[in-house]
Amino acid sequence: MKRLILALGLISYACAASATAKDLEAYYSKDFLKKILPTGCQPKGAKVDPSGKYLYLAEMCGKIDPKTKKRVPTASIYDLEKMTLEKTLITPVGMRKGILANTEVDFSFDGKWALIARAEGDEGSEVYKDQGMVTVVNTKTQKIAKYIPTFGQGAKIIATRPALTRIRNPQQVIYVANYFSDDISVIDITNLKDDGKLKGDSHFIKKIDLKTHFKPPVEHGYKIAPRGVAFTPDGSRALVLNTESGSIFVVDSINHKQLAELAPISKDLAGRELNVRHIVTSKDGQLAYLSHMRGNAVSRISVKKLMEIVDGMPNQGPQAVLPESTWNDLLVPFETTTGPQKILVLEGYPKDHPNFPNKQWPLAHPNTIVLDPISNRYLYVSSRTTTTVGDTSVDSRIVGKIDIIDTTNGAVVYTLVGGAQPTALDITPDGKTLISSAFITARLLFFDVGSLIKIYEK
Repeated sequence: MKRLILALGLISYACAASATAKDLEAYYSKDFLKKILPTGCQPKGAKVDPSGKYLYLAEMCGKIDPKTKKRVPTASIYDLEKMTLEKTLITPVGMRKGILANTEVDFSFDGKWALIARAEGDEGSEVYKDQGMVTVVNTKTQKIAKYIPTFGQGAKIIATRPALTRIRNPQQVIYVANYFSDDISVIDITNLKDDGKLKGDSHFIKKIDLKTHFKPPVEHGYKIAPRGVAFTPDGSRALVLNTESGSIFVVDSINHKQLAELAPISKDLAGRELNVRHIVTSKDGQLAYLSHMRGNAVSRISVKKLMEIVDGMPNQGPQAVLPESTWNDLLVPFETTTGPQKILVLEGYPKDHPNFPNKQWPLAHPNTIVLDPISNRYLYVSSRTTTTVGDTSVDSRIVGKIDIIDTTNGAVVYTLVGGAQPTALDITPDGKTLISSAFITARLLFFDVGSLIKIYEK
């Protein structure tokens, strides 16, 4: 019996290893496009709820209120089975001159609460002036339950810390990355209740002021612009990405303090200048995948190795720096047909792309990334794609793309044509439906990636 199991395992591995994108050459993106739905203005961040039934979408400049004829901030909820709009929530105004409202979404680990970040505020803000905030939605009633201040500006990514399993009644803690104020807001939603009291000041714990040792190549008024956030499986550490310079912070996510900073990866090592934008970790927490908007690439690192190095440091804190050479120990190369690749450059476009058919384009700008939730074999990467360096101007006629990467061999399985600047990106828990937003033209695209992967693996 053991020999039979081993033989079957080897056959399965051989089939997977021989899978090829050539089987997909006869197909076009439209063959996998299930539906396109309209959204509110500038759909920025999306997340499928843990049940897989609903998608929550943060819309930066919202919709026009039919009653008042004024633009209001919104977050929309979509029924994934019917692929229809279920409900639109009106949330408090942030800044009329700036980011009106909502940017990103996450869920509490018990699934009871949807958490929607409002980026910033000014003197005219509704609820919590001069700062960002988090709108909490009861996922059972789909109604707003609480507003929680961040005491920071530029609230973008929300990340939920895993349960601390060694504690009987663990806190439910979320981190909010504040892009403009260069810090992290720590919020405790353990005892959050839908009690009719909307002000949630008591749930704010503290801010983690991030300290960097590296100067960004371009001055924007902020030095760090924290973006991607991911936790280790035990919830004890967080990785926070410095979008501006490309360094990575390691944070003690129990005591909420900076432990170390990993220096940016050098051009000599990577072969091109890179920053770090978004991060996603494997289910076992051993690997982290990084998107590099500056540099048009993705890479992966060993989280386990990084934690071992940090644990072995004689001194920890804001002054502790891991040298650039540390990347040599952390990078986990992709075993491609041409040999190991430390990074994968994603500048190729598909044959049906309306702007760059079968061409290479140096302003791909990979942004949001997600792993397939079943086996973690496939990495989905949305590239916003522009015609100017640094997104200094936007052409709505230019559309982006979504690359599907087989992480076992580094192959680009298929490249889907996206909308204009695809930004929000998530996948259903069964791994069958990929959802991507067109940021500029306010559309939501649903792709049948389950069928696509079946063709690749047949």
